Amino acid sequence: MGGDAEAHSRPLKHLLATFTTQSLAACGFIAFVLIAPNLAAATGLPERDFGLAVTFIFIGTALSSAMTSTYMRWFGSVGTQALTLVWMGGAFLIVYVGSWSATMLAAFLFGLGYGPLSPISMTIVTERTPQKNRGLFLAVRQSSQPLAGVVLGRALPPLMIAYGWQAGVLTISVVVASGFLIIWLWPSLFRLRDERAIRRPVIPAGHQVGLLRSLAARLTIPANLRVLWFAGIIFAITQVGMVFFTYIYMLEEIKLSPIEAGIFASNLQVAGLFGRPVFGWFCDRLGRTDVILISIALISIAASYGLLIVETDWSAAAFLILALACGFSGQAWNAVFTAAMAEHVPREKLAEMNGRAFAFLSIGWMSGGPFCWLLIELFDNYRPMYVAVIGLNVMVAVMLSIWALRKR
Repeated sequence: MGGDAEAHSRPLKHLLATFTTQSLAACGFIAFVLIAPNLAAATGLPERDFGLAVTFIFIGTALSSAMTSTYMRWFGSVGTQALTLVWMGGAFLIVYVGSWSATMLAAFLFGLGYGPLSPISMTIVTERTPQKNRGLFLAVRQSSQPLAGVVLGRALPPLMIAYGWQAGVLTISVVVASGFLIIWLWPSLFRLRDERAIRRPVIPAGHQVGLLRSLAARLTIPANLRVLWFAGIIFAITQVGMVFFTYIYMLEEIKLSPIEAGIFASNLQVAGLFGRPVFGWFCDRLGRTDVILISIALISIAASYGLLIVETDWSAAAFLILALACGFSGQAWNAVFTAAMAEHVPREKLAEMNGRAFAFLSIGWMSGGPFCWLLIELFDNYRPMYVAVIGLNVMVAVMLSIWALRKR
């Protein structure tokens, strides 16, 4: 009886462990957004210029996540996760220099650490969770980033107003690096089941493919995943617009105060926090990840339209509804995408394919920053960006609908 109870509790322990470390890493990721107004004031540059940090984060992510299996061969799954958290904490310290170039360098180095962490933790949860609950558990793990956003959106701007933005940098750096201690104390909760398979012999150097060809091979899309991965790129671009640039839009054009904009960003993350488990639960019940992804595309269209018509004098309730819609569209798709991957990829290849998928999706996260920034600069207005997001999500809804019909 006790053995059965322990067996049932193990998936929850792995989920809680990976959720915690991913939340700490996400604090650094989201802090790049929230610190933008302070860096803009310190440098005299517009806030949106610091929104490009997301691009540099995902340049690093694309390079490192594609190499996830290699890092695990070198350091093991536990060692890789521990080292990435220390690396990210150190990388974020570079923001302390207070220049645009230093912030972009910090973002790039942070991305190098962020890349392998997510695919490994997603694979741990996938391995340890029964099939009937997999969508929900993956969605809960994916809610780590929105939870970090909920807390930071309300806590970091007041902290920086009271003690200076440099204190915010130091705090976030310590928070991210502290994940190392959790992994050091409970390593078994962060270990993949088949470490021997991870540490398989490496191909001799004389027979290895060149670095560029190797990276290209890792970014090759399997035929059965082409529609899913291309839809993921569009969702990634939407996420950049909703999560990174909407916060700055509220400051620059809608003229909210840093505290008000921080609350808007926090409410946006609340939708992601609850939306990911809700959509994951629907995945388990319906068994149709394609239908859920189409629904998210439609919500993205509605949220973008709301951002086109928002005015400064809207009520608090209207801003709350808008923030929640943005959160559902920008933050809820990741868990559904991961559940769809588990449906189409054999279990023994899931860690590798999650890493490859994350690297491929980084193209969307990387291009999303310059794409949004360029539209804003060209038109001196944020609204053309949201028109483009509407067009992209109409396209993805059509693509996924055709894909769903063909699968049937």
